[in-house]
Amino acid sequence: MSIYFKLVKALIAAVEPTAEEKNRKKIFTRVMAFIAVFGIMLPMAFFVGVIIYWLTDKLLPTGARQNAAELFLQILSVFSFIFGLNVIFSVFYFSGDIENLLPLPLRPFQIIASKFTAALISESFMEFILIIAVYVGYILAAGLPFYAWLIAIFATLTLPIVPLAYCAIICMLVMLLTGFIKNKDTVNKLTGFLTFGVIIALIIAVSAGGGLDAEHLITALSDPHNTLLAVLNILFPHVHLVTTAMVCNTAVNLLFYIGINVAAVGLFLLIAEAIYLPTAADVSRSASGKRKDLQKSLSGLRQRRPCVTYLKKEFRLLFRTPAYFMNCVLINLIWPLFLYLIYVLQGKTNFLESFLYNIHHGREETILIFVLGVSAVSVLVTAANCIASSAITREGKHFAFMKYIPLSYMAQLNVKALVSILISGIGMLLYVIAAAIYLGLGIKLALLCCVISLLSVVFTTYFGIFMDSINPKLVWDSELNALRGNYNIFFNMAIAMLLEAVTCAGAYLAFRFTDIGCLFIIVCLVVFLMILVAVSYLLCTTKAVRNLDRLTGG
Repeated sequence: MSIYFKLVKALIAAVEPTAEEKNRKKIFTRVMAFIAVFGIMLPMAFFVGVIIYWLTDKLLPTGARQNAAELFLQILSVFSFIFGLNVIFSVFYFSGDIENLLPLPLRPFQIIASKFTAALISESFMEFILIIAVYVGYILAAGLPFYAWLIAIFATLTLPIVPLAYCAIICMLVMLLTGFIKNKDTVNKLTGFLTFGVIIALIIAVSAGGGLDAEHLITALSDPHNTLLAVLNILFPHVHLVTTAMVCNTAVNLLFYIGINVAAVGLFLLIAEAIYLPTAADVSRSASGKRKDLQKSLSGLRQRRPCVTYLKKEFRLLFRTPAYFMNCVLINLIWPLFLYLIYVLQGKTNFLESFLYNIHHGREETILIFVLGVSAVSVLVTAANCIASSAITREGKHFAFMKYIPLSYMAQLNVKALVSILISGIGMLLYVIAAAIYLGLGIKLALLCCVISLLSVVFTTYFGIFMDSINPKLVWDSELNALRGNYNIFFNMAIAMLLEAVTCAGAYLAFRFTDIGCLFIIVCLVVFLMILVAVSYLLCTTKAVRNLDRLTGG
């Protein structure tokens, strides 16, 4: 067991910031972590808990009080499985520690058990928060006794085990039975298409079901023969068992829950003992075989202007690296699907219908909400795609390259910003123009919306680059770890969202409680965003450049 715990500690440390990265900006990291927790995590958890509390309270008279919590946890398990596939493939087969671990006198199950535990702890933090939020809302609404809280704490820490165990079993069997998965790029493509397919399937299923407005949802959850819940309970039976154990106070259900977790982990460890070493060795040999013909790949190079070459390098890195393409580029294409899903989920009581009606009839309040929404979505999408907030982190071990090429630091940062602005901004402008035409906003208002969207993108971009320059994560063994281990992405998103929330709230309150007109507030918003752009650009030209000088020893 001591070997297991040492391996887990070492593997977690590999994806965490290094000691040097932690020591650079201790106070900054703590402040950002505080903002992220209280600005994003806790509000999101509170929102989830309130929804579960409300649904559970409505379901009490029907005798199906646990169904709302079960459904949410089952859906959480589904997404944990989908996103976990990519993580497990990466951790088990494509991490940089494979070549160091395989020659050691370790049993396969020891390597796999430690990798699985490290992945569970590193990847499930936000999931833990959402799970406990569900149980808090459920227990308070159902009025469950004290023992339910103890079960909830235990379930929060163990609920993600079964989905990740499924991922581990599938991962190893796929690597054994197929010959085409020999690199992480193939895995990233497959899991990306799977995620996209699940989103499309969810939209189709909800559309076919007539939406999920409050009345329809409560009726569906009250049905003892709910097909969706029945299927999910077969796929992830542990959720139903532990939730039932809270209601019925039966040790049998809790023991079965523990048994399913133990069986799932035991099965994948047995499979790992039998097939992990040969499949991991095959991948390692395949990776080594690609390190040749370097001279051939360098042939045909031509000299070009440094800025143009650097711009092409950034675009190629984002579009040719599946982990970056899926996490940084694809989100700019699929986020409208989530808006459509929200639209569908409203069902017959769709509040967006009245919103569209008010827009068409020129109600100033609704128009202002739309304009503020354009700014908010522009900030959110630009922060979420993390093109800017991982711009320096993506350099990784080639970070010193930034010091020696014939481009100043600020020129390089401007090129990185241009990439983010082009990818995020062009996508946003296309959607804004399409929405303006559909809503009949008029040329003047449509142009203002485009300007607001572009300014929001530019501000978030330069601020994200500044954030990443403070303490970039330069030590990573895979592109996926460069993103998921980079706290600057999360910090940038938290600050950008909080600042945008304060801005939008201030603009709306000014409209509601003063005599200021809608158009004047929109113009003030444009001016304020210009100031934010200027400030964020100034931060890059001064502090970000100094940060890069310090990091390179220049």
